[in-house]
Amino acid sequence: MMQDWRPTASIENIRQRAQLLAAVREYFRQQNVLEVETPLLCRHTVTEPHIDSISIGTHQEKRYLQTSPEYAMKRLLAAGVPDCYQICKAFRQSENGSRHNTEFSLLEWYRLGFNLEQIIQDTLSLIETLCGKSLPVKIIAYRDAIQQVFERELNDLDQTFLVQQAQSIGVVDAHKLSYEQCLDIVFSEYVMPQLQHEGLTVIHGYPAAQAALAQLNPENSDIADRFEVFYQNLECANGYVELTNAHQQAQRFELDQQRRTQYALPEVETDQRLLAALESGLPHCAGVALGLDRLLMLVCDADHIANVISFDWPHA
Repeated sequence: MMQDWRPTASIENIRQRAQLLAAVREYFRQQNVLEVETPLLCRHTVTEPHIDSISIGTHQEKRYLQTSPEYAMKRLLAAGVPDCYQICKAFRQSENGSRHNTEFSLLEWYRLGFNLEQIIQDTLSLIETLCGKSLPVKIIAYRDAIQQVFERELNDLDQTFLVQQAQSIGVVDAHKLSYEQCLDIVFSEYVMPQLQHEGLTVIHGYPAAQAALAQLNPENSDIADRFEVFYQNLECANGYVELTNAHQQAQRFELDQQRRTQYALPEVETDQRLLAALESGLPHCAGVALGLDRLLMLVCDADHIANVISFDWPHA
């Protein structure tokens, strides 16, 4: 008889998950934010070359398990849905470890009219409410976090320097990577481990090349109106003021496709429905994706994501 049938989370942590989900819904109920649902299986997925989606079905009827409900929720917003949130499962291929699970629980929400400062404060308020305690907060710009670690300005981190730093931690083929890939590796391996602040750290003002679906800062187009929240060095949330310009979004999708070709990745069809929604008029808004499993790790003081999931990926 197999002996690994038991849940990987304790009964107490399973109860904590139920309480967390109830607290999320109560927070947004008090804020008059509408709960919505969107499909988990869709015809399209993200073009982002660094996110590996899971596909199901034949070529004629291929669908993708969603890495995030972002595209569908933006279509709702463009159709007139007000402030909204969603609790759902999301999927990313080959992401398993102490902080990753291929199938994970995600909270995503959107606020109409919010600027970067407002959505950051909204996120901190939610996290504090869900944790049930006040947490000290440190807010720092991306460029300043880089400067504190390397004692040089972000603009001074050229390709050669980044490749050397990546190779020094074992990325032997770093010379084949793009500037953005090397910068992301260096940030993850050198800067994030330094985030040992006892509370929450908010990093904002990411480079424009890492804007994802965020708008660029209107006063400085070199940076995006994007932020991330970390508990010590555990990333919990990623948010930004949304890009609403359909033409600019189409250009970013095209750049993604070029990078996919460059990295010999499978072609992913661009989601024309999202572009049509933006063209019809996505209102000014800001959104956040928050990993509920990781937040539960914080609440339960767990050091492995399996401890807060009923059955982690190897046992599912």
